[in-house]
Amino acid sequence: MVRYLRMLTGTVLFVFVTLHLLNMAFGLVSLDAVETARTYLTAPWSTGPVFALLMLALFIHMVLGLYALYRRSTLRMSGYDASQLIFGLLIMPLLASHIVGIYATRNIFDADPTYRLILDIFWVRSPLEGLRQVFVVVVVWVHGIIGIFSWMRIKPWWERVSWFIYPLIVAVPVAALLGFVDAGNQVIAEAEQAAIIQAEEAAADAASGEPQEEISEEERIAEEAAAEERQAANLARFALTYRILWTVLAIYAAMVVITLLLRAWRLRLRSRRMAMITYLDGPTVEARVGPSLLEISRLNDFPHANLCRGRGRCGTCRVRIVDGDAELNDPNSIELATLARLGSPKNVRLACQICPQAGSLTVERLVSPDITPRDMVLKQKAEAQGAAASVAETADA
Repeated sequence: MVRYLRMLTGTVLFVFVTLHLLNMAFGLVSLDAVETARTYLTAPWSTGPVFALLMLALFIHMVLGLYALYRRSTLRMSGYDASQLIFGLLIMPLLASHIVGIYATRNIFDADPTYRLILDIFWVRSPLEGLRQVFVVVVVWVHGIIGIFSWMRIKPWWERVSWFIYPLIVAVPVAALLGFVDAGNQVIAEAEQAAIIQAEEAAADAASGEPQEEISEEERIAEEAAAEERQAANLARFALTYRILWTVLAIYAAMVVITLLLRAWRLRLRSRRMAMITYLDGPTVEARVGPSLLEISRLNDFPHANLCRGRGRCGTCRVRIVDGDAELNDPNSIELATLARLGSPKNVRLACQICPQAGSLTVERLVSPDITPRDMVLKQKAEAQGAAASVAETADA
């Protein structure tokens, strides 16, 4: 359930980000085209129920990510896992100001957060926010692509669609960033043009020599009081917005720190007993009880196939249990489903799912560590055909 919930919420967020980037890509056409596309691509996500679903998906995905960090027995991991973990932790602090800003614009300042308004903030009033937005796009996109790629690359149909997916991985964010730049330049040009027109009108009024309309002292005092009141109200709104932002960031930072502390406490309380692992085609290593067999292989720099990066989906990390007195945990539903799909016998387990207890264990890797997704598909087809032939021979006998 945790795995499917993480995939589901991640998919919701990835669809939102993709539509957001495609919307921004219309900046290559015009700023008006961006606003028109917003009606169909991103505006629906701001409606009540859909926005609530988006925020719920974001919260659940974040909590499940922290839970995965808590469950890790070691922080030594592959480059893919390290990138996804680091970028995942960066998403919330980078994205918080954007989410809170959109919320504040709509609910505190009572304004419509159009792209013209947002781009004016990013390009004219606060360029550093625009730079942060570019960084957000890169971080969120890479995090999502790693997750989607890890799932798709082990599917039998991956080779047929990869020629189309690979260009999109680059084209979508590049088009969005180029559209962001073009739309930003249009906003800057509009601001400059408005400033020129205002200056020309002021110069024309001064050159006309017409006397300026005089106002009474009471009217001037009333206008100044109204301006001060508006300024005070805006300052109060900005103060409330920043309080919300820093509250969100403080809560997230506390969640990360608590997760790391709980993880350290769990590892500290973990049994200090040792397991002796012997690989038939490799070394004999000693490891503390707790990590999975795949993690033990990584910790000892022993290559072990894992195309799904230890998710229990691909089955490439499977090993044959040869001998040993170390107790093994029972297979969970994910492992049972994968082993059943592969037609594996009872003495075959997934290295990413078994955690050897104290004692000795002798195993044999069944898949070459340098296997590719194509090799995996061909190997599984051959094994399935072999299993079917064996069943047929048994039935004939």
